[in-house]
Amino acid sequence: MNPTPTASLISRVTRPLSVLILAFGACTASAQPGTSLPRSTVETIGVNPSQRTQIQEFVTNWSSRVTSEDAQDIKRGIEALTAPLQGRGVSVAFRQAYTQALNPLFSELKANESVANKLSLLRISADLATPTAVNNIQGLMSDDDHGVRLFAISRAGQVFETTRVHGPAMTGTDANALINAITDAAQQNADQHELIKACARALASGTTLGTRDLGDARSRAIIALSDLVGSRLQALNANEDPTFAQSLAFDAASATTRSISDITASVTAEAARAAVRLGGDIISVPLRRYLAKTLEPQNDRELTVRSVQTGETLLYFARRKAAELDGKTVNDIETTSFSSQLEAGDDRDFRNDAAALLGPGSPIVRTFGFDDDRFLR
Repeated sequence: MNPTPTASLISRVTRPLSVLILAFGACTASAQPGTSLPRSTVETIGVNPSQRTQIQEFVTNWSSRVTSEDAQDIKRGIEALTAPLQGRGVSVAFRQAYTQALNPLFSELKANESVANKLSLLRISADLATPTAVNNIQGLMSDDDHGVRLFAISRAGQVFETTRVHGPAMTGTDANALINAITDAAQQNADQHELIKACARALASGTTLGTRDLGDARSRAIIALSDLVGSRLQALNANEDPTFAQSLAFDAASATTRSISDITASVTAEAARAAVRLGGDIISVPLRRYLAKTLEPQNDRELTVRSVQTGETLLYFARRKAAELDGKTVNDIETTSFSSQLEAGDDRDFRNDAAALLGPGSPIVRTFGFDDDRFLR
């Protein structure tokens, strides 16, 4: 039996209506209190009482999952709590209010010192990058568990990255304390290559910090990175495999060059000197190996060539920065071709030119007050 015209009309009218009702119901369900945060709250420049309530409901809703014993619940809770911090436009005011709301969860995670709780604490803290978050991370950088220490150091680097992207919600003192903690971790774990790499990466992230609100933190990161990598380059004897130290040097030199060349930030004269020193330390490795007759054959020195290339680039820009800061001309600072010489097998030319630039009594050694045997001994 065919439907009547009236029934057909009702069907045509109610079908779209039912779709709208279902859609509205879905939207209402997804917007239940505590299940999500509106962008207006995440991006606000000043958290009002209503938004503070939204934040508290959201944190309360997900915190119980983070402290559960079910791995999937923990994963979902962490993902939910860090999601608001991932988008663009996350404000400093929101991160500060969010930290306050999360403090009870942080206390609960610290009270039960399981590895899972420590990792959860680190994961959330790094994306906040507030003073409380920095303290959470610092407290676990000397943890008894190697995996926790390693993750804490990587999260310290994420604090710097969060700060770079979303602005500083901490002070220069907080940033410098974190840099010092990374340095201490490197000194206490000097024989652990994986952890040293993590420290170098974290400090490299520190070289991107802004200087308008965080003082000399960027410069402190440059100096700490130069100390960390330079000390390993200096400690190499001519018969040791330089691969690990050179791989550290490649990344450190690249990061430091970008940092001191950034026209939107400033660095101190001490940081420029440390950058010069790191560039010289990188070049000194193949120079000492050539003199000891342990330099790799021409067809087996790709890493050496690449590291020297980044080292001489750093040396050039660091010398220019130091001259600018000292009010001196930069016209007499010339580029070098050490990496090209090594790549082409022109080892004697490399030795002569590098020794003239870095050897005892050379202009760089005299200008920056380095020991005569710093680069050539």
